[in-house]
Amino acid sequence: MCRGADDLAVLRKSNINSERAGTGREALDYLKLYDYDLMLIDLHLRDMPGHEVVRLARAAGFKTPALVLADTATPAIKARALDQGADDFILTPIDSEELTARIRAVVRRNQGHTNSTLRLGPVELSLDRREVRVEGRRMPVSRREFAVLELLFLKQGTILNKAAFLSHLYCGVEEPEMKTIDVIICRLRKKLMAAGIPTLIDTVWGCGYILRDPLTTHGFVVRDQDNVDLALQA
Repeated sequence: MCRGADDLAVLRKSNINSERAGTGREALDYLKLYDYDLMLIDLHLRDMPGHEVVRLARAAGFKTPALVLADTATPAIKARALDQGADDFILTPIDSEELTARIRAVVRRNQGHTNSTLRLGPVELSLDRREVRVEGRRMPVSRREFAVLELLFLKQGTILNKAAFLSHLYCGVEEPEMKTIDVIICRLRKKLMAAGIPTLIDTVWGCGYILRDPLTTHGFVVRDQDNVDLALQA
């Protein structure tokens, strides 16, 4: 969730899928319905302070990370927001690249990724530099190709359908056809094969795609998006 139209534009430009809640109560209602990676909250809402939204969310058991933004704030207000469960507090105006980087950092920490590099076997993704390396050698990828790999790495062990990729890449705005994902996956596989990694992305027929450790040669169990255990064979 985000706090306003300007933030919504920034997030969409950075390929971050988002929804806007007009009030604190509406934001809390959204949390009851959907599982979000992060809340981006204005300190000065129409119906309550942003830190009160965080307090109520934590009291209700929601663990969604929260990032509070304000044009001005005293140290006491910032401390109060953090004490009530906010994960970060940012003073605006702020550069759009810094804002999205702070968002990614909070989400990474919440998902258990404490650094900006994700690894699987000899393949590394640098989330900060937006680079892919295979055994230390840089593998050139397009922005869309990196985004597909990023989602696969962040959701390791989960089967991702094409709708999930489209949402991650295009944020629900002017999304292309589903076959676009097949084309991107095909290009990635060719590049990975040329780099000596032919088995990183597996197809689960009728379901989607899953990331696979290229060094694994035995069958393994994964969990799809509906929490159904599926056994795959190498």
